[in-house]
Amino acid sequence: MPTAIFELNDSGLCCATSPDNLIVSPGYALLTDNGITTGQAALEKAYLEPRQSFSQYWRQLNLSPLPINSRVARHHADLAYAQLLQLYRDTGSPERVIFAAPGNFDREQLAILLGLANASPFEAAGLVDASVAAASQTQTRGDSLHVDIQLHQTIITRLQADQQISRTEVEILPELGIKSFYDAWAQLIADQFIRQYRFDPLHTAAGEQQLYNQLPGWLQQMETQTEIGVELDSPQGRYRINLSRTQLLDSTATRSQQFQRRLIELRKSNETLLYSHRMALLPGLVIEDAPTQVLSADSVIQGCLQNLDLICGSGDLPFITRLPLSKSPQRNTTPGKNDPQAATTPALRSTPSHVLYRHRAYAIHPGMGVAINGDTLLIDCETDVAFRFTLEDGILALEGDRSQIQCYGDVNNLITGDSLLIGNQRLDLIEVD
Repeated sequence: MPTAIFELNDSGLCCATSPDNLIVSPGYALLTDNGITTGQAALEKAYLEPRQSFSQYWRQLNLSPLPINSRVARHHADLAYAQLLQLYRDTGSPERVIFAAPGNFDREQLAILLGLANASPFEAAGLVDASVAAASQTQTRGDSLHVDIQLHQTIITRLQADQQISRTEVEILPELGIKSFYDAWAQLIADQFIRQYRFDPLHTAAGEQQLYNQLPGWLQQMETQTEIGVELDSPQGRYRINLSRTQLLDSTATRSQQFQRRLIELRKSNETLLYSHRMALLPGLVIEDAPTQVLSADSVIQGCLQNLDLICGSGDLPFITRLPLSKSPQRNTTPGKNDPQAATTPALRSTPSHVLYRHRAYAIHPGMGVAINGDTLLIDCETDVAFRFTLEDGILALEGDRSQIQCYGDVNNLITGDSLLIGNQRLDLIEVD
């Protein structure tokens, strides 16, 4: 049984035993009569049952009592344990797990994490700093700043690279997390519905849950469109507003500017900014006036898989904060707009290897079918197929009924980074080495 990698970022714990089975699970837990529900299922009920919902347990991994009495959980560590067990099942019950932990984890939290692993059906095989694992997949030399956003905070890690990449400093920006941006955008959208229809989706738990469930999909559409239509159900019917990227940026401008100012203060003149893919998904956060590189969604996983011999151990596991640099650089380096290479370096085109749908990556193969089942897409199926992927001479294309597909790219020559929108469901084409 292969070793699994668990990247512990509560905005989406990224887990895999190989590049072909990437799983992402949000750091949410819900207490129920039957036990603890975690991940996407918990997130989709977080606003319906707020007293039973928790999302701080990875950031505050400790043994302090929960604010409510429960027969299924005593403290945050119990919630984290429940999610680890779910991830263990989702990744095929691996015998060993490597934990890629964020730089904000202190010694006590790492000890609690290993204690949870000792009580689990799997063995903790290694501990590594997530930013070091991710940055090991670059060809950056000298100093760099790795920037990653969690659910409730942002972590900036200073790295030094020569033949190896090592962690030298960690800065935590509290209260600057994905949820703070989502809350601001949810309020912006609610205000629009109030002005146009006198309907406040945040007034009821059901309306709030509906808005937050759809918000990530709207943000994905905003990556390729300047304005989109946003629809919500109300007791009076279905309402629609137009939402622009400019409105999103304006509503969080103060927060974004505070973050950028702090990053500029921290950055030395020769440092490259290494952004996690999560940072790039949030409008207005990436600084364009400096050499930057946006890392792939699986960069931590790849960094761990390529360094298993160095990370894995037994007994008292050390926390690895130094790894060799990969000989295979990532392909998405972006010079700053004042960098002379910006005008001369062409964008690299690559054939996608996977399709990402609802936080799961599916390996693309010739003839892979996709079916439409209401508001759900069935990936890699053989019945009632709406369209298929074809791959010939290195060119990925679509074959079948394209009438329901909105493609952000060329359907006859799909490349990494393209997206397909089928109704309100989105497929992202990614490359996993």
